[in-house]
Order: sequence, then C-alpha cells, then structure tokens
Amino acid sequence: MLKAKLIHESPQLKLGESPIWRDGLLYYVDILNGKIYSYGENITQLHTDSIIPFIVPCDDGLIFATKDSIKHLILKSGKVETIFKMKFDEIVRFNDGKCDMNGVLFAGTMDMNEKDPLGSLYRFDNKESKVLDRITISNGTIWNYDKKIMYYIDSPTRKIRVFNYDNRNSAILDEMESIDVSVFPGVPDGMTIDSMGNLYVAFHGGSSVIVFDSNGKVIKKIYVSAKNVDSCVFGGDDLKTLYITTAMDENGDGGNLYKIKNEISGIPSEKYKFI
Repeated sequence: MLKAKLIHESPQLKLGESPIWRDGLLYYVDILNGKIYSYGENITQLHTDSIIPFIVPCDDGLIFATKDSIKHLILKSGKVETIFKMKFDEIVRFNDGKCDMNGVLFAGTMDMNEKDPLGSLYRFDNKESKVLDRITISNGTIWNYDKKIMYYIDSPTRKIRVFNYDNRNSAILDEMESIDVSVFPGVPDGMTIDSMGNLYVAFHGGSSVIVFDSNGKVIKKIYVSAKNVDSCVFGGDDLKTLYITTAMDENGDGGNLYKIKNEISGIPSEKYKFI
C-alpha cells in the first residue's frame, strides 16, 4: 500500500475540499470556515466568506461558491462579484463543482442534514439549468481524457455514475452502468483523473484514495493518515504530484493537506469561461 505524506505547514481544516492547480500554486478551501487558501512556498489565506464549498480557476482568478451563490474573485485586486444567485431551500447548499473542457461549470447541491435527495446538479454558462435531481450529496464530477465520458458521485449511494457526454455542447447524454464502490470503507467524495483515464477517488471515512481504471477495477490504494479524505488533484510542474485534502473527524484529528508522487501525470484543472 502506498502512503501519502503529510504537509506539516498546512493549517488544520474543518472540511478541506476542492483542491485545484493553477499557475504553479495549489488552491483549496475550508468549507465550514469559509476560507480560500493557496499553497506554494507558503500557505496564504486569500478570502473569507460565510461558507465556501468549492473553487474553480478562471483567467484572472477564481470562481467560488457560497451557500447559494456563485462568485468571482479577481486575484490581483481581491475584488469579488456575484455572478449567479440561486434560491434554495433553507437546508440545501452548494457542495462540489468542476468545469468541463469548454469552461462550462457543473455545480451540485446537497441536503445539509445529509439524509434526503433534496439536491441537484446544475450547469452554468451564461445562465443556469438543472441537469440532474434527487441528489443527496453532490460530489466528484470529472471527465475522461477524450471528454466523452462524465463521472459523477452522489456520495451516500456509494457509486460512481457514468454518463456519455457531448463535449461540443457540454451536455449529459445517456447514463451507463455505474461503478459500485460500496465494498470500501467510507463514502466516495471528490475525485480526479490521470492522463491514462484512471480515477482517483477520495473516501470520506475511509482513510484512503483508491485508484480505479475506467472499468472500475482497482489499480492501487493510497493510504492517508486521516479518517476523512475529501478530495484530490494533480499538481506540480509535471502534474505528477497528487495533492489530497482532508477534514477533521469527531475526535478533532485530520484536516490537513497530503501529497504523494505519482508515476502518471494528471489532467489540468479546467478554467471557467465567461460568455
């Protein structure tokens, strides 16, 4: 079993999530403390809001979510503007989000009590539209190397859903057979993909990132010395360093950054494009 290395200088996070790699830096969030951090030579806190469930890169900064809004942070000036404002039930909030190859944002919501299918997956370009519903905890959206398959996780189902994808029009097509991951401890959370099409899936409550091929066969398991492993992304100059975010557990342990060198490079974090 491989073991990820703790990055000791990282602050302890209540709920570390949504790592992205942009211009030589790792960016990530602490959802419940509502903070955006960057990590290079030093850890820098960039922005604070109420809660910040996810970030994605854009040309001049970051796109990030709050409970019910999508906002734009310009890194050079620190200016923030709201680009989408949603109307959700009181116990529904944004959770995870990723951009496809066309710069279209897919962002999902969740039941804050983590029990009922009150959430949805939305598509954002110049407007918003709902593309999936009856979701309990939206997580882990990613596309394969030729952008013709989309993978998606609703964590409590303990499955990775698989869709044919129209990469010209950024549209979900028919659903194929899911990848069942229910035999593994914890629930599937965030995920990323390497240049060979292998999926790297973080298991919240499972102390691991498990790597699957496109058919769902396990290739390897990466042990993380934190119970709640939340997400991962490839970074570094060669995109061969897997960065992993974690959350504190019920005993107050965890909530740090980890990393491990990989033999296969990853795929860059896609940027949101304003239309």
